[in-house]
Amino acid sequence: METSQKLIKACSLLGVNLLEVSKFVQISEVPEIAAWGYDQRTGKNFIFINPKVLRLPLEFVQLILKHEVLHYAGYQEISGAKDNQLINIVLDITINKILSIGQENLMKQLCQRVYPEKSKANVLCLARSDLLPTEVPEKLKDLWQEVWEKTELPSPASLYFRLVSHANSKAIGALVLVECEGSNPFAGRSDKDIVLRGIPKECEKSPGSSDPLGGLAARVLNGIFKSLPGAFSKRFSSIFSTFLVGREECDLENVRRFIQRLKTRQQLDNATRTIFNALNGRSRLQVYPYRLSRLGLIYLACGVSKAVPLYWNKPPDSGKPKLAVYIDTSPSMDDYKEMEVFLVDELKDYFPTSIFVFAGDIEEVELCSFARGEYEGGSSTDFDAPINHFVNSEFDAGLIFTDGYSSVDSEEIKKLRESGKRLFTIYFTEDKRPSSDLDAISEEVLVIRKE
Repeated sequence: METSQKLIKACSLLGVNLLEVSKFVQISEVPEIAAWGYDQRTGKNFIFINPKVLRLPLEFVQLILKHEVLHYAGYQEISGAKDNQLINIVLDITINKILSIGQENLMKQLCQRVYPEKSKANVLCLARSDLLPTEVPEKLKDLWQEVWEKTELPSPASLYFRLVSHANSKAIGALVLVECEGSNPFAGRSDKDIVLRGIPKECEKSPGSSDPLGGLAARVLNGIFKSLPGAFSKRFSSIFSTFLVGREECDLENVRRFIQRLKTRQQLDNATRTIFNALNGRSRLQVYPYRLSRLGLIYLACGVSKAVPLYWNKPPDSGKPKLAVYIDTSPSMDDYKEMEVFLVDELKDYFPTSIFVFAGDIEEVELCSFARGEYEGGSSTDFDAPINHFVNSEFDAGLIFTDGYSSVDSEEIKKLRESGKRLFTIYFTEDKRPSSDLDAISEEVLVIRKE
């Protein structure tokens, strides 16, 4: 009973309640220590843990569960990679590095407990933060130091191909290609019903699917992401992009509740309506009747159009203004991603919309990529970049999302005014209303507060 209570407690620390534990975790002797896997009998993904794990301290059980959640969320097909075992290992290396951030001593203790002595002699040594450089095989020492002595998160794809390159060298091939069975605690024996760490189907891996492990992964990942120092967030986002914040890839109901909890939903709706009305509410004055607007019908009925003769027509659908959305990706904007996705998703239904992210340089991104957080971040904001891009583009209207921490060069202001193009600005803030040079050149300035 004591061990069961320990598992329940460890799961609760990940946000899993008592009734949900059996949906996420299964006790099995198939893995050496633990591994996520697919149960072919039930058609569901689980974290499978060996019974001996429950003899470990609670803090270790929690770390092991978190390791498997991260592994499930981060599993990705590396283009050109053929060795699934090595793909799993390089992801283990990256995950252990992530878990060591803020829990360095605990991770060292866990590595000492779960990795066998023979793991020091092969590629698994790269996953161990508890080793000294002198304990690492000489041919792998440079890689080990890159992983554990530098602040950056390693790239699984980069690690994979560097290790493959090592394996092709006769001097080091044995260290990489050595059979790791029995020395990797996050693997296990084959089983006819349970497939450990196979490549998951996309529908099974999606947070919005019926697979509960996907929903748990989304919650755990967002919690870890918010606690990471800025230097790690970019690499973390690229590894776990499918599960990170975004209206399309995360549970829509959760996003709605998030927006309501911040008391900004009404502001977002008002912002969308204001921009839509401003861009779409004007009739075209033409010398022939085409699709008369309400104003056009009134003028025609009153005889004004026949006397002038001019007609107020609705703009054709093909003439909808092309809208460019420019999104500030400086670190100070990280807390507003969900709201940005909401607004872009609303606007795209009304206008041909293109999305550009900027800090210094401008980069176009697809809506789905933007919703998953797959875009380059920046360290500072430069308003000259989006203004210059907008003025020299085909777009009729521009919308800038920012918190206002920058300025616009007078020459760029002049170019925008001469172009006659229509600019809108949305400020995101947690405090007082921001202001910037954009105020003077924007047709509408809207403020959305995160309360």
